[in-house]
Amino acid sequence: MRKTAIILLSLFVIFAFGCAKKKAEEPMLAEKEAPVADEYAEEAPAPEPMKTKKMDAPRGTEGGTGAAEEVTGTEVLAEGIPEADAAEIGADLKLIKTADVTTEVENIDAGFEDVYAVARAEKALVVGTTRAVADEGYSTGSVTLKVDPAKFDETMKELRKVGRILSEVSTTEDVTQEYFDLQARLENAERTRDRYLEILATRTGAVHDVLEVEREIERVTENVERLKGQMRYLESQIGLSTITVHLEEPHAAVPTGYNFGKAIKDAFRIAVRICIFLIQAVIVLMPFIIILVILVLIVRFIVWMWRRRRRKAKKAATEA
Repeated sequence: MRKTAIILLSLFVIFAFGCAKKKAEEPMLAEKEAPVADEYAEEAPAPEPMKTKKMDAPRGTEGGTGAAEEVTGTEVLAEGIPEADAAEIGADLKLIKTADVTTEVENIDAGFEDVYAVARAEKALVVGTTRAVADEGYSTGSVTLKVDPAKFDETMKELRKVGRILSEVSTTEDVTQEYFDLQARLENAERTRDRYLEILATRTGAVHDVLEVEREIERVTENVERLKGQMRYLESQIGLSTITVHLEEPHAAVPTGYNFGKAIKDAFRIAVRICIFLIQAVIVLMPFIIILVILVLIVRFIVWMWRRRRRKAKKAATEA
């Protein structure tokens, strides 16, 4: 019993000593951790509150009455790209705009005049026209315009008023990469040519070396001229947009069913064409036919004379 009491007393003393030591260590740990927390607090400041921007709700959508509503987001996302930066990006882009419009007009001549009037008003160039009459009797035509890209949309708007639009296709081709690639290649080729010219002007070596340099200059010069031509072509396509307007007079739709009368008409037309072809063939072959007939007659005459002489010879031999 005495031993048990001694053991319990020892355990109580050890437990009390451990609790006291733990309480003494807690302030020290708090002092060590406090500077770390302050350091991270200085490096990572509290996030700024999200800014809001008022935006108009689109009309015609569900719940959209055009009234302003609050939209939450960061300042960058709310404001988008600044106008100055957007203008600079647009200036660097090299775009080729083209459009193809098919319009139905009451009269083809009046349609041409209306297109020409739009071209004069928008200072566009007429670079090509076509005109044709279909088998059904209605007329068709087309006008190709070159217009300043800045007036492309306005020109298309005016052309839509010429007649009833049947189809319209507009495309924008981005040739920025191709343009700047050609520009870089051209600059490199010109620098190479200048270096060769400098070598040719200062070099006094053998004639063979001089001729080799001249050949390289000629090769590089041809490459420079070819690249300049490609650059000029791209610049012409970029500087002027192309709009092609197809004009058609009203006409009935082509029937899809079988038409017996049309089939008879087509068969008669084919028969007439065959007869004309045969007559033309006979006329072309007539000289050969005449020569062949003459040769046949000559051969028959020779055979007849030979047989006649043979008969006379047999008759003379029999009488003798």
